[in-house]
Amino acid sequence: MPKPPGRTEKGERMRETILAAALDLFTTRGYHETTMRDIAAAAGCSPGLSYRYFARKEDLVLAMYAQLAGEFNTTIDALPAAPLVARFSAMMRARFEQVRPYRGVYQAILGSALNPQNELGILGAASAPLRAHVIHDNFAALVRDATDAPPERQVDALALVLYAAHLGLLLFWLCDPTPGFRATETLVRLGEQGLRFGRRLLRLPPIAHA
Repeated sequence: MPKPPGRTEKGERMRETILAAALDLFTTRGYHETTMRDIAAAAGCSPGLSYRYFARKEDLVLAMYAQLAGEFNTTIDALPAAPLVARFSAMMRARFEQVRPYRGVYQAILGSALNPQNELGILGAASAPLRAHVIHDNFAALVRDATDAPPERQVDALALVLYAAHLGLLLFWLCDPTPGFRATETLVRLGEQGLRFGRRLLRLPPIAHA
């Protein structure tokens, strides 16, 4: 990720070190059990220095969200020119791999992440700008650049549906205890079938011309 304007290379490395230490502690110790002092000690810096980069634990999680959103841009750009079902499947498998290093963090904050009233809620107000970017830029591109793309007037609605489906699949994956996440793979394949059926419905005249 490019360093923000005004931040030195050393400063950016320190920020990344603090963030990495925090995410590791959230995974191994628990989000609520970890203090900012713990994070500073794990990062090898003073609490005062850590507060210069992240004033609260919530800021560390929001930084993780932003980092993943930035990486997701690359995921979408790398998708093959293919029908929408194939692009969605490729995106989901890439998304699982992208989020895998943070799986423990998401499990540690799951209650907060699922509460839209919580600052860390994935559907909350604090993450609204990132969410809007992911839906209206990333998922719209997922749909629009498919070889069987629907009419432009259907792109935004379908992007929102696929965004919601991808959140559901990620949640299932986070809780999936099966070896190799076999249950998740089965659910992805069922999702592919559902998307194929939905794409056929979108071609029916009453819907296609709506």
